[in-house]
Amino acid sequence: MELHQLRYFVAVAESGGFSKAARRCYVAQPSLSQQIIKLEQELGQRLFERLGRHVALTETGRALLPRARLVLREAEGIKSGIIEDVDSGVGVLSAGFIPTIAPYLLPGALKRFYTGYPRARISLQENLTDRLISGIIDLEIEVGVMSLPIENSLITTETLFDDPLYLAVSPGHRLLKSGDIRAKDLKNIPFIALEEDHCLGEQVNNFCYERQINPEIVCRTWNLSTIQHCVSFGNGISLVPLMMVLTDTADSCVYRPIKGRSPKRTVVAAWHRDRKLSRLAREFIGMVKDEYASLLERAK
Repeated sequence: MELHQLRYFVAVAESGGFSKAARRCYVAQPSLSQQIIKLEQELGQRLFERLGRHVALTETGRALLPRARLVLREAEGIKSGIIEDVDSGVGVLSAGFIPTIAPYLLPGALKRFYTGYPRARISLQENLTDRLISGIIDLEIEVGVMSLPIENSLITTETLFDDPLYLAVSPGHRLLKSGDIRAKDLKNIPFIALEEDHCLGEQVNNFCYERQINPEIVCRTWNLSTIQHCVSFGNGISLVPLMMVLTDTADSCVYRPIKGRSPKRTVVAAWHRDRKLSRLAREFIGMVKDEYASLLERAK
């Protein structure tokens, strides 16, 4: 039993004839008649008494009519309901963040999201870049927020912003006695670094290599918060993202930009190249971008 067969049946019942029903449904009369016959064969009962150019419902037809109308209304309700849900932002968004971004942008972005779309939900994953990319390729994650480089032909990216890296030192550190701090000033100073499995750790290593700093690494860690604590105690210096600087309320470290060609990372939204982003994903990407802009604005 097909929806169009029920639609044709209701049209014949309401118009009183096959010709009128065909015009109402914008189909040829033979096609409409054939579908009614198929419906009757499936039910094993005649639905209409053919009375010349007019028709009348049989007992079976009268029993089917209210049920057919209900099914058609439900089907139309499904269609309109889906459109309404999409327009109103109902659904589940699966998103991923790398650990060096999530603590600083995710809370504010989530607040924006649930304020704008209270009927929606987010399924979140915080993980390293390679694992997030695997999740995107396997269609477990719709959109990921991470930093370049991303070397996978299945991934499409959209640049959100550049996040400069700042020098983090303890209060009273000798580097603060000079004016501008340049890359060459970082040589021969104990350094606290992220593990290279983090893309940020690799980016800091590349920056040091390009400028021939060759830092004396006295500690490697998985967390930026550990770097923050170690720096504050005078264990060494480090390079940290500006978004961490802007959200640090402890004032236990002092942060300075690197003069000259300052290091930075490019933060992007990433998704599968063959996947069309949902409205929720698009809106969330914009909210992440807006949250970073708000951090910059509040710091002025």
